[in-house]
Amino acid sequence: MIYSKKQISKAGKVLLTSKSQEDINIALDIINTWRTSHLHPLRVMKNALLRILLNSSINPILVSQRLKRLSSIEYKLDLNENMGLGGMQDIGGYRVVLKDLKDLIKLQKTLEKPNRRHKLERVVDYVQTPKKSGYRSIHFIYRYSSKVEKHDGLKLELQVRTKLQHNWATAVETAGIFTKTSLKSSQGPDDWLEFFQVVSSLFAIKEELPKLEIHADKNMEELMVYCYNLCNKLNILTTLKALRVSTNKIETDNFPGEYYILNINIKEMKVQILIYDKKEYERATREYLRLEKSITEGENAVVLVLASSIKSLKKAYPSYFLDTSEFIQALEKINRNCETLKLVK
Repeated sequence: MIYSKKQISKAGKVLLTSKSQEDINIALDIINTWRTSHLHPLRVMKNALLRILLNSSINPILVSQRLKRLSSIEYKLDLNENMGLGGMQDIGGYRVVLKDLKDLIKLQKTLEKPNRRHKLERVVDYVQTPKKSGYRSIHFIYRYSSKVEKHDGLKLELQVRTKLQHNWATAVETAGIFTKTSLKSSQGPDDWLEFFQVVSSLFAIKEELPKLEIHADKNMEELMVYCYNLCNKLNILTTLKALRVSTNKIETDNFPGEYYILNINIKEMKVQILIYDKKEYERATREYLRLEKSITEGENAVVLVLASSIKSLKKAYPSYFLDTSEFIQALEKINRNCETLKLVK
């Protein structure tokens, strides 16, 4: 790594505690340089994953990559006082979404085999043992090995989840933007947290996975009624349907690029997309940091992602477009079944 773990952690501490703008700017430059160094390893690891999927005859719904947002870094550090930035494992993150649990288990078994080059440091299974919020995914944390100093030793996190689990996570992130809270970290209005916990357990029943512990004594019909009532109380469907950002009809493959910066204006429901080719990664990361310094939390959000086209970008990161279409469809089906089975009046 170009900076030691201690240097990175010190920069993270300055970012959170310093009152000197000059010191903060120096810390931001260090953090951004270190964050940018994850881009090449991410590309290498994603390509390796694609080969594994092909050799395993698994057809993914999507594979995506991203660099962690500065606001997310600050939030995570603030939430975990004893965590140093140098030890954060998901600065560089990539994700694969699979059709169903069968494909997920098949890939999990393959990935858990020893990696001949990059060390698999840890596996966290939130599918069988979900978070309190209802979040489900399997996290694989790798330590990247390279002869290039700035890349050697970097940690990367791979998230593996099913399409249904991805739809849930997308809706949670979108609702979190709307409520201006971190619902995915179990922070926010109790009713909204309850709603997503109930849906998580309903989705778990569909995938034949364990329900959340708090729903251990409830059957599917009881959970459906619970979901139906919260849906109406919070006006969930109307709210989520209204939260869809305009992309100015650019959902085509006519915008080739490698790096995309999404600058989301939550108040105006618009997103500005900046496109950079493979050779422009330094310019892209500089602009990313500049925009991050200028945003107002709760009103704007900005993220740098890697994708092959605008179309694939929106498919991979629907929450950044506040698009929860597939989650809404699942919710409407639950509510229709409640009415058809006359579980509610």
